[in-house]
Amino acid sequence: MKVPFRQQATLQVTEYDCVPASIISGLSYLFRRREIPPFVVHRIYKECLDYDGSRGTTSRAIMDIGHWLSCYREKRFPCFAVAATYLAGTQVRLKGNSKIIECIASGGVVALCVQTSQFERHCLLALLFADDWLYCHEPHPRSKRFIDCNEVQFIEQNGHYAPNIRIHRTWLEKDYDKVTHNRERKYVLGSIPKRECLLINRIQG
Repeated sequence: MKVPFRQQATLQVTEYDCVPASIISGLSYLFRRREIPPFVVHRIYKECLDYDGSRGTTSRAIMDIGHWLSCYREKRFPCFAVAATYLAGTQVRLKGNSKIIECIASGGVVALCVQTSQFERHCLLALLFADDWLYCHEPHPRSKRFIDCNEVQFIEQNGHYAPNIRIHRTWLEKDYDKVTHNRERKYVLGSIPKRECLLINRIQG
C-alpha cells in the first residue's frame, strides 16, 4: 500500500519543513510503503532542516540530499532506486526545453521552490503539467484568503495522490524583478538566480 501525501498542518511538526515533506511525499508517490527504507525518511529530515535554528532548508542541503538519494541502495529494499537531479537558475523553467516537464512526463515528480512573499520561499511537489497548468501538491494547505486570482487555483483533492493546487505557467514564469505588489510574489518561481528544484524519478529494476 502507498501512504498519503504529507501535510504539514496534519503532522504539526513545524512551519519550515516543506522541503522534506515534499520530498518524502514524492517518494510516497513513486513507491509503495513497503518499498521505502525507513532510514531514507530519517536522513531526509535530518539533513534538510539545516538552516539557522532549523528554520528551513538551504540550497546546499537540497543538492546534497538529491545526490545521496541517487546513490542510496539497501539490500533489504531492492526496489528502492531513484535518480534525483538538482536544477538551479535558468534551468528552472516551464517553457522551451524544460527538464521539469520532461521529468513529470516520464512519471517523475519535482520538489519545486516558489516564492510566497518577497523574502520567503516554499516548496511544492509538482505532479502534472497539462495545457499550460502545473498541478502540484501543496504541503501546507491554503485557501483563497492567501491568494485569490485566476492564475492560481486551489483544487479539492480526490484521493490521496491528487494535486490540491494548479498554477498557470505564465504566473510561475513572470519577471519577478518587475513585480511590485506582494500578491504577485506568491507562487512564482522568483528571480532567476534564486530558482531551484529537485527532479525525482524512480529507476525501474
